[in-house]
Amino acid sequence: MAHPIPPVRMLMSLTSPSPPLRELTRNQVCWIGGGYISMFSSLAGQTVFIALFGAAIRQDFSLSAGQYGMIYTAATLCSAILLVWAGTLADRIPARLLGAGAALGAALMCLAMSFAPNILVLAIALFGLRFFGQGMLTHNAATALSRWFNRFRGRALAISQLGLNTGEAILPVLVALGIAAMGWRNVWLLAAGFLALVLVPAILTLFANTPEGTRGRGAAANPDAAAADQNATGWTRRQVLSDPLFWPVLIGLLAMPAISTAIFFHQTDLVADKGWGLLTFAAFFPVMSASSVLSSIASGWLTDRFGAYRILPLLLVPALLAYVLIASTSAFWAIPLFFLLSGLTNGANGTVMNALWAELYGTTYLGAIRAIATSAMVLSSAIGPGIVGLFLDGGVSVARQAPFFAAYCGVASITFFALQTHLGRRRDSHTVI
Repeated sequence: MAHPIPPVRMLMSLTSPSPPLRELTRNQVCWIGGGYISMFSSLAGQTVFIALFGAAIRQDFSLSAGQYGMIYTAATLCSAILLVWAGTLADRIPARLLGAGAALGAALMCLAMSFAPNILVLAIALFGLRFFGQGMLTHNAATALSRWFNRFRGRALAISQLGLNTGEAILPVLVALGIAAMGWRNVWLLAAGFLALVLVPAILTLFANTPEGTRGRGAAANPDAAAADQNATGWTRRQVLSDPLFWPVLIGLLAMPAISTAIFFHQTDLVADKGWGLLTFAAFFPVMSASSVLSSIASGWLTDRFGAYRILPLLLVPALLAYVLIASTSAFWAIPLFFLLSGLTNGANGTVMNALWAELYGTTYLGAIRAIATSAMVLSSAIGPGIVGLFLDGGVSVARQAPFFAAYCGVASITFFALQTHLGRRRDSHTVI
């Protein structure tokens, strides 16, 4: 079925030099802060955080790596399915209410984890953490920033992404020490209290007023698009799902959530196979956070200056090298280098992916469009740990699976390069190719 062709309108803000950050208004700075806090809050449902409890949970509930991986996969799969519908709420509910509600939901799931008496409650808690944390908190923040920023979109998304990087830098060591000192259940209890008492009020405050100074709803006009597209050419979700460019780009972008999630979820098996200590491995998470910060900031500036689609062919190259490293050596020096390379892709991935959908399809129905992309991301992060866990149960180590991870990244990078011309035309015109 042919798409209705919208009017051609050049996106001037995407072809002109990006303005300096000093031109941001107070409300815009607060809005970016809301995105930062939302991303930090999402750590409760991110694999990098949950995986730190893997060994303790498996021991308490007598689960193998494959069994725990399948429970995690099922919980994440259910959250991905629910996100297809729930993600559209970002087009209808103010960011402050949706973000605070998601953070409060994550707090309740942390509480459930701390008291989980059996596998059923564990599975429900994991589902809630993945849905509210990895799903709705990140989706709401990315949609809100992508919608309310145009000239600053890449850098706004990059700065908000630093909330995730901050958590990745400080939480692994703190959690490892907390588990050793007070047990894994008490750490979840502390996380619930911090979310409910500190982060929920922060999201309500920072997202209180939109960048134009009103309590507008999500789909209001973009005040930062003065000389640009006023969202009149936005694609609907049905049009996007029928777009031949959408699927190869999305499948390529799923490499990081699928593979990175699987590796960090099964990090205890990886470090045991390599002969590394878990605390030693966790101590190098700040290396990934530092490289993620630099990569996120750089990709944000490059996105505003040149467009997100131009960064795609190089996006997965550092990750490819990281997986080759995991496959080829067990040397101690490989730990910081692995984190460095992973961080370079992780930092840019969120910024580029979130900006790309707004560039290609406009912001009118961005919540509905991102709901599909976010659901696919969550689904890929569900499948990854389950598949890798099954291979681990079959005696195939993470290192022996790593060449296949590298091949995925290589094929995706070649695909992104081949689509450059088509993506450029789509970005400039929002017309069907």
